[in-house]
Amino acid sequence: MRRTLKQFIALVLVLLLVGMVPVMPACAKESSLADWMGELSDDLPLSTISIPGTHDSCSQYITPKYFLQCQNTGIREQLEMGYRYLDIRVAVEETEGGNTLKLIHAFGDCRKEKSLFSEKLYIDDVLKEVYGFLEEHPTETVIFCVKPENEDDDPTEVSALMNGWILQDSKYWFTENRIPELGEVRGKVVYASRFKRHEQGMNFYWLDQGNKEAVDVPYSISMINTGERLWVQDRYKYNNELKWDAFTDDLENCQANEDTFSLNFLTTSGSGTFSHPKQYAGVLNQKFKEYELTEDTCYGVLIFDFADAELAQRVIATNE
Repeated sequence: MRRTLKQFIALVLVLLLVGMVPVMPACAKESSLADWMGELSDDLPLSTISIPGTHDSCSQYITPKYFLQCQNTGIREQLEMGYRYLDIRVAVEETEGGNTLKLIHAFGDCRKEKSLFSEKLYIDDVLKEVYGFLEEHPTETVIFCVKPENEDDDPTEVSALMNGWILQDSKYWFTENRIPELGEVRGKVVYASRFKRHEQGMNFYWLDQGNKEAVDVPYSISMINTGERLWVQDRYKYNNELKWDAFTDDLENCQANEDTFSLNFLTTSGSGTFSHPKQYAGVLNQKFKEYELTEDTCYGVLIFDFADAELAQRVIATNE
């Protein structure tokens, strides 16, 4: 038995030496996806890193599921799989203790568990998951992009409530309106705000891209500040064919660099009357898994529905 084991080990070593056994880069191994940013240099601006992200990140448990669910994992699992951009949709909720923020998607409340009668998911529930992850993985950072989802809410109140939660645990937050270097924000949450009237955090507001018809240039450009730009493709009502064309157009023409943050969504609710994100994600995610990406290339933030570890791993590996 011992002799057989020694022979096997010797064979593996020989194969490694002659290059017959492929060795994956450290940050591309699935077991290290929770700490992949630890392999990157401190002086890299976040906008120059290929980062996997999730769309409607808190919608694992939501009703009606068929129309509104965009993820089948929770926040902590997404972070463990390597996702570092979270799409957070909030609305004001009146409670006995005062107004707070709950997580929603369109008209549906996000919940803590699968049951229709489960408790609603609130912002402090989500932040607890994010803080806990960063405590255990201090080399990482999380871009926390907040959008007021309910048009009836006063955006000023939403912003004030969000700022209150930030102040309670300010040590975890980066709230300046500029693109930071990775070393500045390890172990921190980078606040990005999708508020029409910007007050705090990176200004990630962009005009709605809800058209169903194809446009010549599928992405738009807005300003984070006077010297830094936001480049976004978010055609969320395209059919599969148009969406894939828009997404790959952005991949091939991405302008992500030290002063341009790129967000490229491979997500759509479709061009029909009734949305079913899971159906579209099944087709589009598979296309991405078969698409040939280029190593040592910055693709910006690539954002998925029904995100899994394989999607994240493919994005992360381009940072080699």
